[in-house]
Amino acid sequence: MEEALPKAVEAAYGAVRWSDYPGPLDDAPLLRIWVAALAAAIALTAAAAAAKAPPLPQATGHRMVTVVARGIPTPTEFAGLGGRLFVSGYGNKDNPDVRGGVYVLRGGKAVRVPGSPQHVIGLAAAKNTLYLSTSSALLAWSGWDGTRFRTTRVLRTPQGYGNFRGPAVGPDGLIYVGADTHPPPPPPNWSASFLSVDPATGSTNVIATGIRQPWQPLFLPGHALPLVSDLNQDDLGPNRPRDYLLAIKRGANYGFPSCPATPRTCANYSQPLVQFPAHSSPMGLGYLNGKLYVALYGGLGKGPVVVSMPPKGGKPTPFVTGFPAGVIALGTARGSLYAGDQSGVIYRVTP
Repeated sequence: MEEALPKAVEAAYGAVRWSDYPGPLDDAPLLRIWVAALAAAIALTAAAAAAKAPPLPQATGHRMVTVVARGIPTPTEFAGLGGRLFVSGYGNKDNPDVRGGVYVLRGGKAVRVPGSPQHVIGLAAAKNTLYLSTSSALLAWSGWDGTRFRTTRVLRTPQGYGNFRGPAVGPDGLIYVGADTHPPPPPPNWSASFLSVDPATGSTNVIATGIRQPWQPLFLPGHALPLVSDLNQDDLGPNRPRDYLLAIKRGANYGFPSCPATPRTCANYSQPLVQFPAHSSPMGLGYLNGKLYVALYGGLGKGPVVVSMPPKGGKPTPFVTGFPAGVIALGTARGSLYAGDQSGVIYRVTP
């Protein structure tokens, strides 16, 4: 159900719907994905009619792309723990029969871990613990026995905090994650924040504010604060606003909602490290062999793509192209790059 917002808010956001607000009830960080999913599903249906499986994506330099596993409903993030690679799946919020959860990749298959939540936004790992974001909460799983995690607990973050996006564990052992710090409905000056969370106590600090959709953090070697992919709004036309890669700075305000809706205000705020074309939709991030990799769900005009670029910023260069559906999850393990697209397939390529 749509509901009109006050005119002052519409002026800042464009035409905004309650369903666009990323609160615990609507999971709007995935709104852009679900809108594009219909087109992807149609394309996949047409491809399936012509062949049993669509062609594999192609990597530059004739590098081999292989399928690691299939059947993860909307893969969102990777994490390695105990020599195993795990991937989170969001599932389908409109179809309860399509369950997301946490999957372990082994033997060419994705095996759902018992006790998985219905929807998982992202994963992070440290020592013997896997941290999950379910949008409404952060969970800690430990005691992996090869089949399941024997201990689970909910991190007790402050009341009203929610809509947690993809997490990462920093060099200080804290969890870093994008989230909302107020209960719904949204105030007129709504924006998301970037937080640190103590996994032992749930104590939370706001590090940066004024962010539209802080999707996934990535810590580069030697850095105390991460890079974060940030998706801007979709309702200001085909050519704006640009999407961002942020190099998070403590105390920064990145300007949303005033910037980028009102471009003349942007100079008053902290600046992004990289500006991607409008609607390119940066999602997963990875770092390997001195290069930064970014999954662009919307791509650069020729479909979904994983791009490479210098970690300090610069021009993105296509690295893996030809995905049959939007690419979301991206990560690295054992010298290879892993990507997961919305068809539920996990791919591996070694740069």
